[in-house]
Amino acid sequence: MKLVSGTVCELFLSSDLLYSQVNVDGAVRLRFESFNNMNDKYYGTNPKTGKSSDSCLLTRLRLGLTYKFDENFKAKISLQDARALGWGFNNDNWYNKEFKQENNPQRDYFELNQTYLQYQNKNSTVTIGRQKIAYGDNRVFGPGEWKNAGKWIWDAVKVSYKNEDNYLDFFYGATMLHDPDKFSLEHRHGYYGGGMYGHYAYRKTAAAEPIFAYKQNKRSNEAYISMKSYYAGFRLYDANLYGYFYDMTYLKSFGDFTKLNNTTVDIDGVGVHIEGGFHLKSLNTKVCLGYTYASGDNPATSDRETFDGAFGASDKYYGRLNLMSWSNLKDYELFTMIKPMPKVKVKIEYHKFYADEPTGKWKSYTIASMQNDHYGDEVDIVTKYNYSKNINLMLGLSYFDSGDYIKEASTKNSFIINDNAYGVFTQFQYKFTTRK
Repeated sequence: MKLVSGTVCELFLSSDLLYSQVNVDGAVRLRFESFNNMNDKYYGTNPKTGKSSDSCLLTRLRLGLTYKFDENFKAKISLQDARALGWGFNNDNWYNKEFKQENNPQRDYFELNQTYLQYQNKNSTVTIGRQKIAYGDNRVFGPGEWKNAGKWIWDAVKVSYKNEDNYLDFFYGATMLHDPDKFSLEHRHGYYGGGMYGHYAYRKTAAAEPIFAYKQNKRSNEAYISMKSYYAGFRLYDANLYGYFYDMTYLKSFGDFTKLNNTTVDIDGVGVHIEGGFHLKSLNTKVCLGYTYASGDNPATSDRETFDGAFGASDKYYGRLNLMSWSNLKDYELFTMIKPMPKVKVKIEYHKFYADEPTGKWKSYTIASMQNDHYGDEVDIVTKYNYSKNINLMLGLSYFDSGDYIKEASTKNSFIINDNAYGVFTQFQYKFTTRK
């Protein structure tokens, strides 16, 4: 009897130990989107591909398992299934000339997601494998996960050193391409690159963050022969300076770009973001003014001056309709964030968008001899309700009032119609983890 009870006790303890070493996590996200007079690639009621009034249900399921070998080593494996039901695009509409294969922002069928081996001690962490690389406000390095498949995920080696609130990270790897018809281990990567990101906290609410990155594509393709771009800059912010706040990012791009005619030109771009405002604590509100700049290509020079945003997310910064990105842009912004109830947040944004260079690229268009630079104005209202620790809901409404750029462009490109656009989305998300 003692032997049986001892065996049962050992099994119980060993299973409890195994449970403490294993963590299961997952997430389900459902989002309905509807757009009028625009889609993910084109603007107007006569798009070259897709629908001019596009409505779809985006579904995304993630499931992961993490095993902790000991106090220093752990491994993670996870899968993602992302689908777009009723979307106005076929998979082959997302053939990418730069990589000579599909790179779909909304679809990944049973794809390998974060999967890595990690070593960690008191001050250092080394992560090898598929991983997200995100820093700061995600403007320079961010996964771009508003897109259903995600914009950036890396197969990389990352080394991190942390000392209290300060850290310094280095990484090198390659970005994964999202091809729903192929498992990612069977097709090649997109960009190869790496970077450095630091964080020095000079106040409890403030920090300085030095930034360096590079990305490269040496494979000759349908867009160019080769490209190697470097980025250097910084971010400074203070989230609460006597009731005020500010956030600044500066990034300079430089390097070499070899055109299809075998002519090599210098890369010379600049990206800037500045915002500042104040807290109204008695009203649970903050108000902010912002300005974003990204250089476009000046046709009068030989340099390639279009700033391309490095590896950042652009899906929540330059209007929720995603008509703009951190490239060839001047964005004058006013927004307020209100917390009317403990679980509810409302953000109201107003954007006034201009092209830095009207002849530069916008969405899927590049139109020569453009004179007007005002893309238009956008108003966004997004409400988030945190129902519980695991469940949150979102509702968003957006309206875009087209400007003189679109009016002029509609006279030169039959796929652009001079009209306004609007969109609506509603989202449900459930997350869980067995970690206590």
